[in-house]
Amino acid sequence: MCGIFGRINSPGTGPVPPELCRRQTDTLRHRGPDAGGYLWACSRTGAAHLCREGDGLAPPPHPWDLFLGHRRLSVLDLSAAASQPMAAAQGRFWITFNGEIYNYRDLRRQLAAAGVTFRTANSDTEVLLHAFAHWGEDCLQLFRGMFAFAILDLHERRLFLARDRLGKKPLYYYATSRGLQFASELKAILADPAVPRELDRVALGQYLLYGYIPSPHTIYRGLAKLPPGHLAWVDLNRPGEVQLRRYWQPPAAEPAESPGAWQEEFEAELSEAVRLRLVSDVPLGAFSSGGLDSTVVVREMHRLGAGPLRTFAIGFPEAEANELPWARRVTARYHTDHTEEVVSPDALALLPEVVRQFDEPFADSSALPTWIVSRLARRRVTVALSGDGGDEILAGYRRYHHASRLESLWGPLPPWLRRPLLGLLALAWPARLRGKSFWQRAAGSDNLYRAIVSRDPGLGLLRPEVRPSPEELPAVHHHFTAAWEAGPRDFLTRLQYVDLLTYLPEDILVKADRASMAASLELRCPLLDHRLVELALRLPPSLKYDGRRQKVLIRRLLTADLGPEFVERPKNGFQMPLRRWLKGDVAAILKERLLTAAAPLYHLCQREAVAALLGRFLGGQQDLSEDLWRLLVLDEWCRQALGG
Repeated sequence: MCGIFGRINSPGTGPVPPELCRRQTDTLRHRGPDAGGYLWACSRTGAAHLCREGDGLAPPPHPWDLFLGHRRLSVLDLSAAASQPMAAAQGRFWITFNGEIYNYRDLRRQLAAAGVTFRTANSDTEVLLHAFAHWGEDCLQLFRGMFAFAILDLHERRLFLARDRLGKKPLYYYATSRGLQFASELKAILADPAVPRELDRVALGQYLLYGYIPSPHTIYRGLAKLPPGHLAWVDLNRPGEVQLRRYWQPPAAEPAESPGAWQEEFEAELSEAVRLRLVSDVPLGAFSSGGLDSTVVVREMHRLGAGPLRTFAIGFPEAEANELPWARRVTARYHTDHTEEVVSPDALALLPEVVRQFDEPFADSSALPTWIVSRLARRRVTVALSGDGGDEILAGYRRYHHASRLESLWGPLPPWLRRPLLGLLALAWPARLRGKSFWQRAAGSDNLYRAIVSRDPGLGLLRPEVRPSPEELPAVHHHFTAAWEAGPRDFLTRLQYVDLLTYLPEDILVKADRASMAASLELRCPLLDHRLVELALRLPPSLKYDGRRQKVLIRRLLTADLGPEFVERPKNGFQMPLRRWLKGDVAAILKERLLTAAAPLYHLCQREAVAALLGRFLGGQQDLSEDLWRLLVLDEWCRQALGG
């Protein structure tokens, strides 16, 4: 797991700036604290010069117009031979790579049989590079892993970029007529003072409605994310023209109807996904929150004989939000070496550090506990497995239940009748009861599920000059509507499909990557092995949600080990007790940050609208804790990005 950066100057714009390129790479040191590598190359002559951290040398004089940088977190093959940037084919190909290819040993055997000679003993980077040299872009179809990488071909004078299927590893880029910059995080690109910082109004609207900014947008106009499951080719003669293409997306086929032997197939695929992710040359453990998803991963690690099995969990002082007692049951059953920590409201003091790590507004409040458990784990291990993805692949969200009921009640009605009826319901719904804001959103939306996953009041908080225009509104919702329209006919599977293309890569996996990498911890997600995802979408819906319980298959797998009391308890989720904290110890901070007339937030939002929102929450009229958290994060981001 690492951090990557690259820069390509257009012909006629001069060489890349050597020291700036080093500094931009080193902004990613937290992603790769073990080593740094810096490659300068010339697209015209094919010459290349490689420096390692500590050399202290500038490249020799030459018209260097290409640069690849790398920060290394050593996990596989700890030798210097496995350092990056790495070359193959006598210097024709150069790679900078972030991630892991879990099936690299099988691919290495195939390549060796084809006559490929390897310099390293156990490097998945070298396997990836030779796989590209041997199979071209088709190598992506062979990889089981998480990755974002760039491969420079000095003979064909082009660059290849790729990101893993589900978007576990990030890749940002900035392309203009002067050239291309790309990196694992925005901060590396923004370290160049020449990069403009103009706000993207569409992205700002997406943040307030959804809590995240989906690909390809970023908060800055002109800076983009390579979407999950995409590759890109760049001609070195025209590096500002990035040619994108999707190479994978979740299958939209209808699920099976008959029960069959699905449980056995699912368990076998799960076991293989976990087994592949146990390969490591450094200490390895697992997050074990006490929830079903992390528990089924720990179960498989135990069954596969992973040892010593170290587990990590955090909890909260509030009993209703604390799952540590359940995590202790897991550690007792599977004999893990367990470490835990209780998180109090004082942890909100970490908010500036967390916001700084994400580079753009990101409102998932569980980022903070994920950050804390990552730091806890990093004291003892370098790699951890998590249960991320279980809710998406086995329909674990409670909102799937609500959406299914709403669809059965309101879905058959034509839009011209449904919307006014929902509008009347919204007007009549008492403000003191939960749900009024949802009915208001539902009345104004063509899609009831979108009304569930977006938030109120959204765009009305923004100042007119930064609010998306009516013409821009389709772009605000495009990531959701495109996924919805591409989904299968089966309603439950369509909900999963939408989340796999939107909420999972743009929220859950962003949180997992930034929070873990801030601690220099590699986080692996076996439930998101693409073969397991494809299998889960084919499962009969009754094995995911039977009308009463979610994650039916996982419950079946765990019942024998942990009993019905463990598996049948209500879902809690990995969330801070946000509502209680914002009304209790943190209320004074909330008022101070959001009601001060000089708050940086008011560069973007209307103070009267924010004050009214806060008043309704503190007065007990509505639970608007998630909306207020979004504003608190946005205020902190403004303080950092807009200089207060």
